[in-house]
Amino acid sequence: MRVILYDGECGFCTAAIQFILKRDRQGLFHFASIQSKAGRRLLRDHGVDEPGLDTMYLLEDGHLSERSTAALRIGTRLPRYGLLAALGLWVPRFLRDWCYGLVARNRYRLRGGESCLLPTEEQRSRFHDRQD
Repeated sequence: MRVILYDGECGFCTAAIQFILKRDRQGLFHFASIQSKAGRRLLRDHGVDEPGLDTMYLLEDGHLSERSTAALRIGTRLPRYGLLAALGLWVPRFLRDWCYGLVARNRYRLRGGESCLLPTEEQRSRFHDRQD
């Protein structure tokens, strides 16, 4: 199972999750906000006791990726974005994470504050924090 952990109170992050949901027609990804019990438990089980709200995490096959690596690994699974994301993984991580950090620091200005994510009935089963 692939679980994306994200800041559930960030409008930019919510828009990213909506972007993924729209393109993930196979239902590969599941989701949990970092603030949820399920999200905190998953992160704690993988050695992250104090998760950064400015960080997106991807739990995939028992391996936890974060920041730019998580975002690009997600992209490799999305139709029409796979090749570009795979090429992005060749960029040195310190450069990718610097760019990621720039966006993360400005995410509230880019997309506003809180945003409400309303998954469809079909998508709800993929959200672990809905099961808290």
